[in-house]
Parts: sequence; structure tokens; C-alpha cells
Amino acid sequence: MSKEHGMSRREFLKVSGMAAAGATLMAAGPQRLHASGSKEESGHAPGQMRTTELVHWSPNSASDGEVEDRWIALFNDAHRDKGVQIRKELVPYEQYRTKLLAAVATGKAPDMGFGLPAGKGALFARDGVTVPLNDLARQVDLDLSDFTESSLKNARYPNYGGDELFSIPMDLMSLQPEINMDHVAEAGLDPSNFPQDNASLLEWAKAMTQYDSSGKVIRSGIMQTASAVQPNVTWGIVSHQMGFRRASDDLRTACVNPEAGIRAMEWVLALFDEHKVSSREVTDRYKAFGNGQGSIFWTGPWTINGYLQQGLNFETFLFPQIGEDNRDTYFEMGGIEMYTQTDTGRYEATIAAIKWLSDNSFLWTTEGRGVSPRKSIVSRPDYRTAGPPWKVRGAFVEGMEHAKIGEIPILAADDFTIYTGDNFMVKTLDPVWVGEKSPQVAMEELHERWQKDLDEG
Repeated sequence: MSKEHGMSRREFLKVSGMAAAGATLMAAGPQRLHASGSKEESGHAPGQMRTTELVHWSPNSASDGEVEDRWIALFNDAHRDKGVQIRKELVPYEQYRTKLLAAVATGKAPDMGFGLPAGKGALFARDGVTVPLNDLARQVDLDLSDFTESSLKNARYPNYGGDELFSIPMDLMSLQPEINMDHVAEAGLDPSNFPQDNASLLEWAKAMTQYDSSGKVIRSGIMQTASAVQPNVTWGIVSHQMGFRRASDDLRTACVNPEAGIRAMEWVLALFDEHKVSSREVTDRYKAFGNGQGSIFWTGPWTINGYLQQGLNFETFLFPQIGEDNRDTYFEMGGIEMYTQTDTGRYEATIAAIKWLSDNSFLWTTEGRGVSPRKSIVSRPDYRTAGPPWKVRGAFVEGMEHAKIGEIPILAADDFTIYTGDNFMVKTLDPVWVGEKSPQVAMEELHERWQKDLDEG
């Protein structure tokens, strides 16, 4: 994942008091390599069952990594006498793509891994880095009808594989507002009546914003920064709610309804300059919200455990309808991919392991990260009571019906990603937030680049 302005998501988790979980080594025996570099079965004594060790790459290193380790340990315990084990190898986000391409090229690819939330999925599918999964899923009777439609849609790349799945969804995430409840009480606001629309959102933000004697914002009613992730993902959500689309449904036309996109830029600018409920001086949004320098902060479920451990008095609510078109919010999915092997005979054991992890992902999707894409898991009566308190976790579960602003499934997906600190969109829009470029010029630049990306497929 690219670095964000201030702390990245991963850095936030680490400095929030989370101990980074190292790579768990659960090998069932010494690993040998083919000349090609692909993994063989582990060594075994005469008469003993041969054990296949599946290598799993993961960038999850903080609280989510610790839960992932427990999840994999449950698999290994359940399969100790069944001839298969999983060994997790930690690969940082910023190194994942480069290392994966090199590993596939040299025949040393991991068997499977957590796909990144944005970027190269279509490229990997086109170039054969990831393995198509439809037939393999059927072979192990993975019940795809139990997955949400949106999760399956986001595991496909229509231009490169049509209806073929290239990952098995494991968790779903969205951005929702976390609210400092001490600030709500100080402002005399009704916590049972969180804003549902633009007018009430701005009313709450103004009530909770604090200023110094010169009128400068010292506590933001709505947490923003002057660049990178926060203003850009805000624009991405608000512009979509106002009717703007980065690309048409058929992936042929860029910047549908550009006027709405321009109005959304003006809405973000007004937070700083007209309503004066946000400060451009905030650089580290995670730390600022945790320290009480912000009252409303839209972010993801990866922040929950850190703020709970910090003792922050916060609750989470559904994203309000700021635009007139819908109340959609940002969508992100975590899924496990399979990577191309010289020995394709390993695929059967790998897809069977992925099925087991999916079928047994209750722990992962209550304590580890996002919401389960499995309808049978979410409908369990204990799904609400497991993990962190519902008042801080519930909105991320209930809000998934509105989480629709995801990736554009083309080769240049990175250019369109709204949750990132460093891509073409960010470089185009950052000058807008500090008054160095007009929204109109920025929209023209977005249209030109995005249309070129769509034309290339």
C-alpha cells in the first residue's frame, strides 16, 4: 500500500499499542525446493504421511496479523493428521507487488496470499500471476451462493477473465464516521440523533469545532488534512453521492456527470474556508483524532482496537447522505488469491485450505478486520456479540449495504483509487485543497487521464 500523508494505516495500528505479529512458522517438517523453486511436500519418516506445506503471504502485521496467526493456527490444528499445513510469511504492503512478481517469474511464488485492497488485480489476472478460481472452487464445493453479490463482483475483472473469480473474498470494509462522544456531550448534542444529511452534519460539526482567540480551528468538527488520503477519499465519497462517477458501468466513459464532481470539490473546500470546521494544519489524522483534536472522523474498522486500547470514548455511526443522489460510502475487500505454480498439482490442496479458512472465518471477521462476505456467518446470532462492542463495530457491519465505491477493474486501477495517499488522482486534487488549482481545471485533468486509462482497458 502506498504511503499516506502522516501515518499510514499500518503505521497507525503499530503505534496505537499493537504489537506487530511476526511471521508464524508452522512448518510440519523441513521444506525442500524443486529446481524450479516451487515447494515440495515436507520431509517425512518412512511410514508417515507426507505433509504438504502451503506458503501463505500476508501483509497483515499488527492487530489483524495477530488474529490471522490464530486463524491459521486453528487450520493447522485441524489438519495436523491430514497431510497439509499452512506457513505464513510476512511481506510488507509496500514490498508485496514487487516481491510477488519476482517470485512468480522465478518459479518461487507462494501458494496463496492476501490480495492488496487496490491496484494490480486486473494486471495480475491478465498476466497469469493469479490463478482463476471458478473450477477450483467448484471442485471443493465452496458455496459461492453464500457470498454477497458485491464481494464476488469485486473478485472479478471483466476485461481479463469475464466471470472468472481471481480471489476468494474474506472480509469487507467501509468508511464510516467515528465520533468522539465527549465532544458530543460538551456540545449538548443528542447522541441518539446522529446526522443523516448534509445540513445536520454541518450543524454538528460547527457545534463541536473549537477555535483559538484568533479564530483558527484548533479542534476540527470534521477531521480533515490538507492533502493525501483524507480530503481525497472525502471527495470520492461525496462526489459519488452527488451523482459523479469515475467511470461508466460499461467502463467506456470517464467522469460521468463532471459538474457533480466539481461541486464535491467545492464542498470539501468549504469545510476549510466557509464553514471553518476543518483544519489544514492536521497532518496525522489518526493521532489527531486519538488526541481529541477532531470530533467526526470517517475511517475504517482497522482503527477500532487501537482507539479502544487507548481508552478513547468514541462510537461509530452510518455515513450520512451528504449528496442528493445516495448515501454510498467507500468499499474495500480483503481476499485470498492463489498464485501460479510450476507444479499445478498443488492447487487442489491450496483451494481446499482457502475453503476451510472461508468457512471458518468467524474469528477473522469479528476480531481481525472487516465484515464477513458470507451471509451465513453474518446471520449468526453471536455475530453481534463477538469482538469489540457493537457501538464501535456495528456501523461497519450495518453500513456494508451502502459500501459501493470500490475499485475500477481495469489495468490502471491505481489511477482511480480514492483511498490512497499517492496516485494520479491525489496529485491532481491536492493542489485544489490548498487553492493552487481550480476544481474545473482538476476535473479536466482527471477526465483526460481516466479516459485514456479506460481506452487502454
